[in-house]
Amino acid sequence: MNNKELKKILMDIPTKICRNLNNEFVKSIIKNLEVDFSHQHFAVLKLLEENKYLYITEFVDILSITKPQMTALIEKLIKMGYVNRTNDQNDRRKIYISATEKGSLITSKINEAVDNHIDTFLLKLSQNELETLENGLIILQKLCPNCYGKETV
Repeated sequence: MNNKELKKILMDIPTKICRNLNNEFVKSIIKNLEVDFSHQHFAVLKLLEENKYLYITEFVDILSITKPQMTALIEKLIKMGYVNRTNDQNDRRKIYISATEKGSLITSKINEAVDNHIDTFLLKLSQNELETLENGLIILQKLCPNCYGKETV
């Protein structure tokens, strides 16, 4: 395979995989759990699982959405009891968002359902295919060390 073909695959596959994971896994699982929010709401909760709290502007940057969209997402999550909004003690103009216990519980529940769903796909792979997949993901991880907030592998 030449570099041009490799670059095309490198751009296509991760995008399609992420879209598929987002659409097939998360959306269907959220629907099956009868939770009244979107995959974007779950993305907010997932980010809060990884970070103790985030400022609204950090969500906007990470999720690549507008501040008004983010505000609407947060408002719904607050009304549902999944997140809290708190003023920063050092700068009252800054507002950070943190997950409530209820938010952490629903995130865990969705994570478990996603995990189980992914298992059904992984069970279809041979041991050799699983090892190849693992090696490929390690290589992809090396191509995007900043995706994880720190250097990896």
